[in-house]
Amino acid sequence: MPASGPRPTVVVTGAAGGVGRLLLPSLGGFDVRATDRVDGPGTVVGDLADPAFTAVVTAGADAVVHLAGTPDPGASWARLRTPNADVVDTVLAAAVANGVGRVVLASSMHAVGGHVDSGLKAVREDAPAYPCCAYGAAKVLAESLARVYHDQWGLSVVCLRLGGVRDRPVATSWLPGWLSPGDLGRLVVAALRADVGYGVYHGVSANTGTSWDTSLARAQLGYHPVDDSASFADGLRDDTVALDPDARPRWGRLHLS
Repeated sequence: MPASGPRPTVVVTGAAGGVGRLLLPSLGGFDVRATDRVDGPGTVVGDLADPAFTAVVTAGADAVVHLAGTPDPGASWARLRTPNADVVDTVLAAAVANGVGRVVLASSMHAVGGHVDSGLKAVREDAPAYPCCAYGAAKVLAESLARVYHDQWGLSVVCLRLGGVRDRPVATSWLPGWLSPGDLGRLVVAALRADVGYGVYHGVSANTGTSWDTSLARAQLGYHPVDDSASFADGLRDDTVALDPDARPRWGRLHLS
């Protein structure tokens, strides 16, 4: 990622959201330009659905970490279309127009959650997209748009399929796909610095017995997770027990990231 000064300038969208607040402390090596629709200390307030605002907020930046969007896996396409699809295109277009060197795009495990729902025990990063919900389908679209922008305009985009980002897992269903704040920071910093033109990677911690393979993230990004959800397993609420003993709970209904 080229630097325009002593430290690279990184725009973080959705900085006031749950993931953004947990990420910002890890970006001390960058000049951070935080933006959100919600006011906060040092935050540039505006709506990324407005191309004029998006062009201004990304001007002169070396990279964009795009976290903004509706985070609800139960949302309808009507609620998802503008923030999770149209805005992605607006951000990528502004990045190209402003000569931004790298976009780190927050995707989600929901883009491939259907594999888990179908019974697959290990999901590779190069597995075909298999969204488990409309939210996951929007993330697949975002990854595909990113590929188009890379292929047609040379924009470098790293798509991170983030797991459940919290200080600790909130229930047993979170154990395989939990991403700790520390590992979130390690993953995003690695994605900002890696020599990658385009790629899609899983973003989970070093969880015991996880279904999510992170081999490509480790090899191509240099991601080295250190936290393990197993350390929080005792006493967690079991939300994987279906009312019908013959039914398996839908993964996309259990994981809210």
